[in-house]
Amino acid sequence: MTQSAPQQEFVIGIDAGGTHTRVGCFALDGTRLAAAVGGGGAPHHNDDAAENIHNAIARSLEDGGLDPAGAVALAAGIAGFVRTGSNQDGGDNARTAALVDAPGLTCPKVVVNDAVIAHRGALSGRPGIVVVAGTGSMILAIDEAGGETESGQLEHYAGAARHLVHDVVQQILIGDCSPTDPLLAATLEHFGAADVPALHEAVLARSSTHRNTVKRSYGDFAPQVTALGEHSALAGRALDDLAARTARGVRLLAPSAGPHPVPVACTGSLADAPSFHDRLEHLLPEAAPGILEMVPSRLAPLGGAAILALEAVGIDVDDAIIERLAA
Repeated sequence: MTQSAPQQEFVIGIDAGGTHTRVGCFALDGTRLAAAVGGGGAPHHNDDAAENIHNAIARSLEDGGLDPAGAVALAAGIAGFVRTGSNQDGGDNARTAALVDAPGLTCPKVVVNDAVIAHRGALSGRPGIVVVAGTGSMILAIDEAGGETESGQLEHYAGAARHLVHDVVQQILIGDCSPTDPLLAATLEHFGAADVPALHEAVLARSSTHRNTVKRSYGDFAPQVTALGEHSALAGRALDDLAARTARGVRLLAPSAGPHPVPVACTGSLADAPSFHDRLEHLLPEAAPGILEMVPSRLAPLGGAAILALEAVGIDVDDAIIERLAA
């Protein structure tokens, strides 16, 4: 009788945001075995969140030729999952956690807010602050003892990609935009409007559209705003305002983040945009000299999820593993 080869053991990491779900399968030494990207997995942004997450998991397993029975742990960061101690409005955590219950996966599962995996990946376990800004937004501090505090607990919210676009559209509607500003024409084209009065009607018409569709229609335009950050006065003002609100949130969290200087990392499509990141990097040292220090993210949020999954099976994640996760 021929003995079958032992099944390779691996862990699964998931980063489920409002726009994309990223899934990675990793060997127990941190080597990436497979990966896939699917549609958004945040239940408050995506009505098809479960389907998108399940499809991304299935494609990742298929990509690596992996048997689901070999998965020994899964860790997921899902936007909208409410952290313990948070005072923010949230959904049903049990229902959100069930989004990762894909067919064939019987391994233990850990589900946290996506800002937690972003922090773990960016700072690789160090105390500090992470700014997450993409489809959604959160500024999260984690101290040396693992205690978490978000800026919302101090009644602060900076805003995300769609809020940047809200600002741009509102400035156009009240006439605070030069007719020669390149962002004006781009905004009218995106919203299918011939002129400012037509834009006003287009915005009003969206009030009767499904909320998730509206959020995407605004958020999808944010990359054009950030791309024009140095060429459009309108984009520059909107980015200045968002960076200032974000800097305030970071400063509010500084006492909760540990000894000075507090490392601050950014992650997310908006937070990583140079026109936003450069503004924040300029504001923080100026506003809080010696207290806050911008640092590059060591790993993407998916890497942070992989760390949590590896730790769930008792693996001590050292620098060598982190280097493999970063590869």
